[in-house]
Amino acid sequence: MNRIVTSLMVAVILSAATLYAQQPAASAGCNNQTLQGSYGVQISGTRPSPSILPAFGFFLPGATEQVVGVVIENFDGNGNFTQVDNVKGSLSGITFDRPAAGTYSVNVDCTGTFTLNNPGVPFPIINRFVIVDGGKEFLSVVVSPQPVMVMARGRKVN
Repeated sequence: MNRIVTSLMVAVILSAATLYAQQPAASAGCNNQTLQGSYGVQISGTRPSPSILPAFGFFLPGATEQVVGVVIENFDGNGNFTQVDNVKGSLSGITFDRPAAGTYSVNVDCTGTFTLNNPGVPFPIINRFVIVDGGKEFLSVVVSPQPVMVMARGRKVN
């Protein structure tokens, strides 16, 4: 009887060990390397319009405009990125192929921040983001400067 009970216990333990070994390893989370490579990005939202509208020849202080755009962002996996954007404002018109660069930081929970420094813009643009689909996509929102209300969705370019 003891031999049967012992054999059953060994079988149960071995079965449990086999099932446990087949479980996927716990995710180690995200880091800067999770966001690496080129991403095609679509942006939309609102922003303050430039104070001077050269096409119309007058000032429009305090005006807000709709903005849309497409961007290619290249993340190096070490916290730096470059980009080229094409952005159109409903009042200011389009800006073609504007290069910029910045830094980013990814948290273990797959959230993070990136700071963009655009030539000709006197302040950095700070975004918060979340990485989804194992690094194939990210969603972001501008958090500073305060009047900019722009969201973005980036998808990895294959």
